[in-house]
Amino acid sequence: MAWLYQYLIAGCVIQVDSDSEACQQDMQKFLCLYQPVQGCQPDLRFSITKHQGNYTFSLMVQGVKQELWRSDDEAEVTAALEIHLYTQIIQYLDRQHIMSVHASAVNIQDKAIMFAGVSGAGKSSICTAALLDKAYYLSDEFALLDAQGFLHPFPRPMQWEHPEHPAFKRKDILDTGLIHADAFDFPAATGETVRCHLWHPRHIQRKPLPLCCIVLHQYRADLRETKLVEIPRHEVLASLPQHLHIQHGLAKDLPRLNQRVPKRCRYYRLYFSNVKQAWLAIKKEVANV
Repeated sequence: MAWLYQYLIAGCVIQVDSDSEACQQDMQKFLCLYQPVQGCQPDLRFSITKHQGNYTFSLMVQGVKQELWRSDDEAEVTAALEIHLYTQIIQYLDRQHIMSVHASAVNIQDKAIMFAGVSGAGKSSICTAALLDKAYYLSDEFALLDAQGFLHPFPRPMQWEHPEHPAFKRKDILDTGLIHADAFDFPAATGETVRCHLWHPRHIQRKPLPLCCIVLHQYRADLRETKLVEIPRHEVLASLPQHLHIQHGLAKDLPRLNQRVPKRCRYYRLYFSNVKQAWLAIKKEVANV
């Protein structure tokens, strides 16, 4: 292959290779934040090959090859890679007993904090506020929790549909030098070209950390003040199963979460309208944990 990249997620070696120069530059935009490794036997191998003007995207796992996508448009194949990459990794890690929570996660003062909420609840905005305060980035989408209660980094690029961030001015973000902007153009089903805006945090957490705090958060435009309330463990455990990427049913998921979430973990509900105030309230609380 003309290009090969290996990286590590939660002990899983991922390899992506391609003989297509057209795909390589765009692929790197999605892969640049992960921890690189060299000379390892891959657990999952993704390949993009070009033959007679057609691009084929395939996956090799445990000696079995599966074709995932075929197209004559290299941008379409790269977009398919970005989607299938996450799906296949999460499925593989689930078989390795690592649970993936739909949540953002950051490290502040060597303490891992998870923000879990429904879509639109503001997890990406809180994550951004933390990163602009020099927190280290674990994930904006996949919080990986192992059997020992550690969170593993899954630093995919942060993504928004529009060039402007929903909570911060683009110029203000870029001026800090803590988050860099990029973009990827891909063809939509309608035939139009859609631009995906990518944001690459500068400070990336590389090692897993014990889960310190879980914050169930909700954006409320009507609030004047941030409300951060400590809640009991059972309330969080009852809520988390709905945020799992792979759900096996409450009878299995609840005991697994109960075993994985450390007993010393602290739990909070957060209601906010101002994301900067929300992050400062969390930071102050975590300093005392």
